[in-house]
Amino acid sequence: MRRLPIALPLIASLLAGLGASGCSRKQPEPQPQPAAPAAAEQPAAAGSHLPPGIDWFAGEVDAAFASAKSSGKPLFLYWGAEWCPPCAQIKSTIFNRREFQERSRLFVPVYLDGDTPSAQRHGERFGVVGYPTMILFRPDGTEITRLPGTVDIARYATILDVALADAKPVTEILKAAAGGGEVTPNDWRLLAYYSWATDNGRVLPAAERLETFRRLHGRCPPELEPECGRLYFEYLGAAAREAQEGKRPLDGLERADARRQLLALIDAPAVTKANVDNLLYSSRDVIGLLSDAGTPERGQLTRAWRDALDRLTGGPGAAELSGPEQLNAVRARVLLARLDAPDAELPAPLLEEARQAVARIDASTTDSYARQAAINAAANLYWEAGLDADANTLLVAELEKSKSPYYFMLDLAELAKKAGREAEAVDWLGRAHAGAQGPATRFQWGYNYLVGVLEMTPEDTARVERVGLEVIGELDGSPDAFYQRTRMRLEQLSARLLEWGQSPDRAVVVEKLRRRAGEICKGLPDGDEGRRNCENFLKPAASAKQTA
Repeated sequence: MRRLPIALPLIASLLAGLGASGCSRKQPEPQPQPAAPAAAEQPAAAGSHLPPGIDWFAGEVDAAFASAKSSGKPLFLYWGAEWCPPCAQIKSTIFNRREFQERSRLFVPVYLDGDTPSAQRHGERFGVVGYPTMILFRPDGTEITRLPGTVDIARYATILDVALADAKPVTEILKAAAGGGEVTPNDWRLLAYYSWATDNGRVLPAAERLETFRRLHGRCPPELEPECGRLYFEYLGAAAREAQEGKRPLDGLERADARRQLLALIDAPAVTKANVDNLLYSSRDVIGLLSDAGTPERGQLTRAWRDALDRLTGGPGAAELSGPEQLNAVRARVLLARLDAPDAELPAPLLEEARQAVARIDASTTDSYARQAAINAAANLYWEAGLDADANTLLVAELEKSKSPYYFMLDLAELAKKAGREAEAVDWLGRAHAGAQGPATRFQWGYNYLVGVLEMTPEDTARVERVGLEVIGELDGSPDAFYQRTRMRLEQLSARLLEWGQSPDRAVVVEKLRRRAGEICKGLPDGDEGRRNCENFLKPAASAKQTA
């Protein structure tokens, strides 16, 4: 669902978000190896547990890298959170599968929960923001690749095998591919299945994506059509982002050529199966990029995309889709129906299909991780279909079943806000913050609560002060708090409060919040980057820049 200011990473929140937020999957048959040290102490948030069947490393991250170096094994780093639906999807479709568990003996597996002490500091170190992110490192600590969270287990195992066997960093492969150097078929596979959504500019700066993916697709060998198709979708995604920024990434001839290539790709069964994630999540952006509303070209692309979805979900060549993917296939049909008429009433058969799909997946999904992902997908489907009452009923019922009910309270807050019930929306945000678990999570949910108060009850200065002090207090006694996701939320919150606090009575509140933050900052080590991040809170932009 579209969320109040929080939202997660990548395809987010669908993927969150997948979350932002996504999921992933991929294989020579692994030979038995000594298992990594069994997890004696879990580097996860209190109340959580590590996915079973994998000997997650017990101890600090630096100790894990030392173990990898001394044993000559690669290191696999998972970064996620207990509440995150895309993370739950990975736990219920990747980590629980024999294909992954057997391969986990070949590397040192590290489970880094975002609420673990120092997790946000490590997030900054590795350039990870969105949950989930999965990275494979060489034994010497060099990053090889970031694994996708939105492919099936067979493809995930295959890509993992390629990365383990070749150990060639994607940075080197990309340099060779973009510069006309030698690139093997396995290199192309690693490029095609690299998690570009969680790259965060580590391998490829955002400004270079369009031209880079254009060149990569142009060089990609025709015999690797499924992989080339994934690179082509990355190219279209980069072009769509530039178009949304007001640029003109494609001229008329390029649009026509792109339409021809796209129609050929989504008509090829092997390509569609390799691009389930792109077919489920990118229809609105891609079709919007390549055609104009009401034109024959728009109709042709829409019909072809709908046909590709039909082949994925039914018939002899259908893909094996998870529960959330089945729901997102229906959601994709809803988005196609709304392309040219976003506010029009949907056909009754499509609404009935949505309700039946949700009922089927709801009834058949019992595993707690699978449910977290499935109910999130169901709520997103209902939101896009305009079935807000159905979404509300579904989410309220799930509060009694979910291990992270505070996550779904954000959706309930958003539904209430959409309906104009702002007092109810703020109440849900407060309940969500009260129930959130883990330091980084509690601050993120507190951020949502405070921003909701600023947006929906801006005149209630007493409430802003009370909630603001409570949220800032979440950071007290946590020396590693002022990094990555928490730092980013703090910067956003600072800007919002400074904008809100322009009048004299509000400025008094902002000053109280500034003093409270200052007390926390004094407890941090001198010269520490976290302390500098803390001291920049509620400083006007000019003075904050001087101390950065």
